[in-house]
Amino acid sequence: MLAQTINSPTLATARWNKARRLRNYLLLSVVVGTVWGYALLWMIAHYRFAGNETKSLPDAFFIVELGQYLPQRGELLAFRIGATVRHYPTGMMFIKRVVGMPGDAITWQGDSVSVAGNLIGIAQSHNHQGEVLARTPAGLIPAGHYFVATAHPDSYDSRYQDVGLVSTVQIAGRVLW
Repeated sequence: MLAQTINSPTLATARWNKARRLRNYLLLSVVVGTVWGYALLWMIAHYRFAGNETKSLPDAFFIVELGQYLPQRGELLAFRIGATVRHYPTGMMFIKRVVGMPGDAITWQGDSVSVAGNLIGIAQSHNHQGEVLARTPAGLIPAGHYFVATAHPDSYDSRYQDVGLVSTVQIAGRVLW
């Protein structure tokens, strides 16, 4: 009697159905995981989440759409810094506002810098470590370059030769938020 119960078609069918459901759940998990994985890889290839650790910009986090584009005056620009920017690793992403376009004049009057006739700010002579800060020279902004700055008095931006004018090659992407 016991042998008939174990080998009954109903028990075998129930086991088969359970195994088939488990297989279907595993396949569904693999498919959903693959779709999420590709979506994550696509997001990583096209966007970055950037944090702001300074008081130079009002927001703490930004979403950057990666890629080259032509920035407009007044918008935030994400760019990679070069080896000349002290105390920061080469290639680090900075976010600043575009205040000067190609062809605009950079003028200095004492410690105050103006771009296209608009006062940008006052340049500090030394950084917080006591090192001398060289200024970006006066003149016209060349083609393919931008003057970037923020309103904060301690902003490390195009006022200083270390950061300098941002070239189109340095542009990391458009700041969406």
